[in-house]
Amino acid sequence: MRRRTFVTFLVLASLGFVVACGLATPTVGVTVTPRTASATLAAPPALTSTPTPRPPTLRAEPQDEASPPFLPAASPASTANPTESPAIQPTESPAIQPTAQPPVSPTTQPTTQPTTEPTIPPHTPTPSSLPPVSGPAVWEQDITLNTYGWHDALVATDPGDAIYPYPRLDFDAVTGPAPRAYRAVFIQNGYVQLIVVPELGGRILRWTDLTTGRQLFYANPVIKPTRWGYRGWWLATGGMEWAFPEEEHGLNEYRPWQYELLWNGVRVWDIEDRTGMTVEVTIQVDGEHSYFTLTPRITNPTGEAHSYQFWANAMLTLSDYNAPSPDLTFILPDDAVTVHSTGDGGLPAPGGQMSWPVHNGRDFGRYSEWHQYLGAFANPAQADFVGAYDLGSDQGLVRVFPHTSATGVKFFCMGDLPSSLWTDDSSRYFELWAGLTPTFWDYWTLQPGGSVAWSERWYPVSGIGGYNWANEEAAIRLVPSGDSAEVAVATSRALNGTVVLRRGGVEVQRWDALVAPGQPFHATGGPASSGGDWGVQVLEGGSVIAEM
Repeated sequence: MRRRTFVTFLVLASLGFVVACGLATPTVGVTVTPRTASATLAAPPALTSTPTPRPPTLRAEPQDEASPPFLPAASPASTANPTESPAIQPTESPAIQPTAQPPVSPTTQPTTQPTTEPTIPPHTPTPSSLPPVSGPAVWEQDITLNTYGWHDALVATDPGDAIYPYPRLDFDAVTGPAPRAYRAVFIQNGYVQLIVVPELGGRILRWTDLTTGRQLFYANPVIKPTRWGYRGWWLATGGMEWAFPEEEHGLNEYRPWQYELLWNGVRVWDIEDRTGMTVEVTIQVDGEHSYFTLTPRITNPTGEAHSYQFWANAMLTLSDYNAPSPDLTFILPDDAVTVHSTGDGGLPAPGGQMSWPVHNGRDFGRYSEWHQYLGAFANPAQADFVGAYDLGSDQGLVRVFPHTSATGVKFFCMGDLPSSLWTDDSSRYFELWAGLTPTFWDYWTLQPGGSVAWSERWYPVSGIGGYNWANEEAAIRLVPSGDSAEVAVATSRALNGTVVLRRGGVEVQRWDALVAPGQPFHATGGPASSGGDWGVQVLEGGSVIAEM
């Protein structure tokens, strides 16, 4: 249900860049005391700090976790060198090391969105065995982040304020950055490591692909308040945040959320002040896959219906430095997008449609074409996957989700906006938004006592030069060239299977393949004896687990 329709605009002013509700005018008043996060599992005593922690083994029986059902039917990066991703200095604590995990399985719709480069080398022999993988580990540690002194600059609001009861921010009272300790939850298996900070809105602060050692999320070297967002200020932190119940960055990303440690992850939640609704996100890994599973859940325990939005905002880089590179590409299986906001006068105004990925001869599937800031929504999502891939670092990510239920996808790039608006160096990022509603102009309504939940999976991919189809098992790159085709496959788990190249429904070639995260498959097949569309199947034990 749509609660209201309006066009969000952005204005560059002398004090910065304003999104949605515009620049907030701080009103000095009563200081608001920030909340503190609480956990239902007591934190163990801190041990000696280590630069890259590996948790000691502590066995724990897995808890029964019911899987929620699905819902019913820019310009190239600045030439100035950004600083390297800021290091986190943790203090090690014992881990929870489980032996099993509950499954959660999103669905996938095959959709082809071809890409064209770089060239994939001919098939090379695969290793004779797959590496062992360690199971999930979960532990808590203190980390230190440079943080602006914004807590004492919070200003209480009265009922006449549009954001009441949330606070405004007196920017003149904000002090410079200083080291500050935060309690963090580490979640790790043999493929990925996540760092969740309940005190910073329950966000995932870091996401590391352990097969490449690359950090995928943008890591802001300072936690800095900006003048963006619904409240007139937003805490620029990086990572993946949860925006609820309003559009843009929501209302409660800045404050501590409650949390509960699970045997394979963590559950974070907050009770929204205006509606009384509960927003909850469960973050889990298992012992086999490189993906992490997100399970958002919105609950309305009140006696009134409430409208809302929910978005996960992933701030990303994918390059070998803390900024997107000109080699970044966007993977969105759609033929049109809706402009949300832009500083590019050659593009449609907010709310207007533009063809995707090529519009007026410009390929917006390439980051290098985003000369000014631009935000664009899928029209809505047309398939169960979306992602991005940096051709220079040969690193990308896949999001797999139920697109008929969680319909929102948005890309946003800063373009030529100055990085001083959100950080203190030249680091930059792009945003991949994952939402329940199609756009920021749409709201759903949750009835009294109602609850809604869905699951989606995010995983890193590397070494395949991009992809044009994905599900939770694999990402596939297929590049036809005459009567032959290049094929690459990256999987989210170790797989001893078969890759089959087809054209016009006729098999062209097949290969045995030992594939694992960080260990992709490459081949060139042909010539084909017939015409028609090309396709690829990935088989395991005779069953098709991925097909485009």
